[in-house]
Amino acid sequence: MSEFLLRQRLKSLCACASTLLWLEGSKFERVVSLKLSGKKLVLGLANETARVVSFEKFVFTSVGIQFWSQGRPGVLYKWDQVPKSFHEKSELQMAEDFDGVEHDDGDGPPDLAA
Repeated sequence: MSEFLLRQRLKSLCACASTLLWLEGSKFERVVSLKLSGKKLVLGLANETARVVSFEKFVFTSVGIQFWSQGRPGVLYKWDQVPKSFHEKSELQMAEDFDGVEHDDGDGPPDLAA
C-alpha cells in the first residue's frame, strides 16, 4: 500500500476522538503525537519520551494500523473506551501536529533514540 494512504489513515486516527495506544506484545503506551518519516514512525508517548519504530510493512485494521518490524508486530490502536479529551492533549491539537509534519526521507531528528 502506498505512503499516501498511510498518511491519510494516520491523519484520520489523529483527528478521531479516541485515545491512541501503541501495543506491542503485552505492553501498551499512550500516544500523544506521531510523525511519519519514510519507513519510520516517531511516536510521542504520554510519559514524555519518544519512540522510533522502523517498519517493513503495514496493514489497516478496523481499530487502527498494524506494523511489522523484523517479523514482530506492533499496533497503533484506536481505543474508543477512553476519549482523547480525557487526557491533556485534544484531538484537534494532535491532528494539527500531524498536519504540520513534512515528509522526510532522512533518519529522523538526531536527538531521538531508537
